[in-house]
Amino acid sequence: MSALPAAGLPSHWHPATGRVLPGEAVIFDLDGVLADAMHRQHFLHREEPDWRGFYGGVDADGVIEAGRALAAAMRHDVRIVILTGRIDEVAATTREWLVGNGLRWDLLVCRPPDEDDSSRHAVDYKRDEVARLREWGIDPVLAIDDNRKIVEMYAEFDIPGVYFPSGYYDSSSRYDGGV
Repeated sequence: MSALPAAGLPSHWHPATGRVLPGEAVIFDLDGVLADAMHRQHFLHREEPDWRGFYGGVDADGVIEAGRALAAAMRHDVRIVILTGRIDEVAATTREWLVGNGLRWDLLVCRPPDEDDSSRHAVDYKRDEVARLREWGIDPVLAIDDNRKIVEMYAEFDIPGVYFPSGYYDSSSRYDGGV
């Protein structure tokens, strides 16, 4: 398998090293699966979500140990793709957080620089990115997310999905975790 150099990848894809190998991958959501963003949820549970406030605290997230253990337990020939709804503006901070917390990952995929959370639903964004991953030879064989709608979407691609309950969506009548 020929490595995909970082210079040729979409600008909102951030490899852990200078390249990404095509092949089998496991997709992990970030917030609610690997990163404990509970301290930021209050920014979303209001009439108009405060996305700037929400993303302003990503560096203070704790690690969800069960998520870390899942990522660490994956076969080493399987890529770990973190497909997050985070905006690309916080990609550098997110990478530092991943490295600083010792999480295993090969590719971080954020929302493209020209969009934010109000641009399109998270289900549609992640659907498009899964198709793009496959175009680049990255074959998701499992996906883990804390949003039931996104887990259901993975079935459209015949990717087994694991629902990882974060509790983020339990007490909100407005925010469905997929804006």
